[in-house]
Amino acid sequence: MSLTNEPHPDKPSISADTSESLFKAVFDRIQTGIIIVDPHTHAIVDANPIALEILGSSKNELVNRTCHEFICPAKKGACEVTDLNTAVTNEERVLINKRGERVAILKTVVRTNINNKEYLIESFVDISDRKIAENRKIALIGFLNESVLRIRRPLELTKMNLQLIADQVKTEEFEPEEIRMELQIQANNISQMLKNLDDLVRMVAEEREAEIPQEFREFLLGK
Repeated sequence: MSLTNEPHPDKPSISADTSESLFKAVFDRIQTGIIIVDPHTHAIVDANPIALEILGSSKNELVNRTCHEFICPAKKGACEVTDLNTAVTNEERVLINKRGERVAILKTVVRTNINNKEYLIESFVDISDRKIAENRKIALIGFLNESVLRIRRPLELTKMNLQLIADQVKTEEFEPEEIRMELQIQANNISQMLKNLDDLVRMVAEEREAEIPQEFREFLLGK
C-alpha cells in the first residue's frame, strides 16, 4: 500500500517512495494496534505487529477476512462506523482474538484516503489489565460492604450489652458469677464475628482464584 502527498508551495515535498517508507516504519513500530479495513466490504486489508500480537493471529490469517466475522463482535449490517455513522474516539470496545476470547481495548476509528481509495483505520490499545484492576476494585468494595453489613449490627448489640454490664457493675448490685457469664457471652459473640470475617476472606480468595495473585491469595488463606 503506497501513500501519495501533494506538494505544498511553502514546504519541501516528500516523494511517494519516502512517504511510503515513513508510513511503513510507523505502521510496523508504533506500540498501538492498527488494522486497516475496506469500509465497503469490511475486509481486513492490513494489520501491524502489535495488532497481530493482541489478536494472537498471523497476518495471513487476518488479511481478506471480514472483520465482523473474525475480530469484531458487531453483527453484519450493524457496524457502528459505516452502518450507524457513529464516531469512535477512544471508546472502550472489545476484540475477539484467535481463541475466541474477548479482549478489552480502547479504540479509535478514522476514515482516510490512500491512493484515492477510502479505508477505515482502526487503532487500539489493550486495556485488559486495567479492566482486571477495575474488577478487582469493585470486588474489594463489595467485600468490604458485605463485611460491614455482617459485623455492624452484632457490634452494636455487643456494645449495648457491655454498656448494660458496666452500668450493672457501677450500681454494685450484681453477682460476680452472673457478670462473668454475661462477659463470656459477649466474648463468644466477638469470636463469632471474627469467624464471619475469616469466612468472608476465604470465600473471596477461593471463588476469585483467577483474579487474585497467588501470593496474596495464600496470605488471605493463612498459608
